[in-house]
Amino acid sequence: MLICSAYDFYPKFIQMTWMRDDEVMNSDVTSPEEMADGDWYYQIHSNLEYFPKPGEKITCVVEHASSNNP
Repeated sequence: MLICSAYDFYPKFIQMTWMRDDEVMNSDVTSPEEMADGDWYYQIHSNLEYFPKPGEKITCVVEHASSNNP
């Protein structure tokens, strides 16, 4: 199980994508939902049930308005 998390972001909208060798992975990914921290900030967690093969590159890409780069 691979886990990707983002904490302390605002505004709420955020995009989290799992990649395998630069291709989007859609299967075996939990649908993440933003959760309020109670202090105007949010957090999000996504799980990927996957057994990487030797040489594969698995990446979690997070895109948010507060960051210039994913």
